Amino acid sequence: MTTFYFVRHGKTELNVLNSFQGGGIDSPLLPEGIQQAGKLGQHLSTIVFEAVAVSTQKRAMDTATFILAENLNLDGLSVNYHDGLRELGFGDKEGMVVDFDSQQTQYLRTRPDLYDPSGFSGETYDELIQRLIPIIDRLEAKHPEGNVLVVAHGVVLIVLINYMIGKEKSDWRTNGPLENTSLTILNKKDEAWRLETFNDISYQ
Repeated sequence: MTTFYFVRHGKTELNVLNSFQGGGIDSPLLPEGIQQAGKLGQHLSTIVFEAVAVSTQKRAMDTATFILAENLNLDGLSVNYHDGLRELGFGDKEGMVVDFDSQQTQYLRTRPDLYDPSGFSGETYDELIQRLIPIIDRLEAKHPEGNVLVVAHGVVLIVLINYMIGKEKSDWRTNGPLENTSLTILNKKDEAWRLETFNDISYQ
């Protein structure tokens, strides 16, 4: 069975500023974020990954680079970058300080089934899932018995994880947000995805 190692990128400047940092904007890793990624790399240094799938946004690519720099089993490793793993798009709100009092922001954070970003040209949760699942399905099919590292973003990963373990759309943000450089491990048991590790930062 495929075992997925899901990792959120390291802490960035926009994370500290509580700004919308979606699929249309990037912010460099802070020194803390680089250190976090290196520590996670050390924690995973003996894991043999068959493949690595990374968002094409720089904060995720840099995080993956620092993780893999610590790995002891890189011979023949395939690293691929996917636009489909980019963060949820926040449209006109990209880079703005998060407006916590907005109803749509509350829906964004707690009720994906009610979230409607059309007023600011954002991406819907259904659109997000439609681009994520084909990537996961291809990785599972290509590496049915291997370990696959996926480095992406906070909303992307909490939604993907909850979707994979069978939660309804209204609960796709349950137990979020994920910590920066947190590790979540999923594998299958009786044809259902199960959490082995969730939002783990104990290695820090």
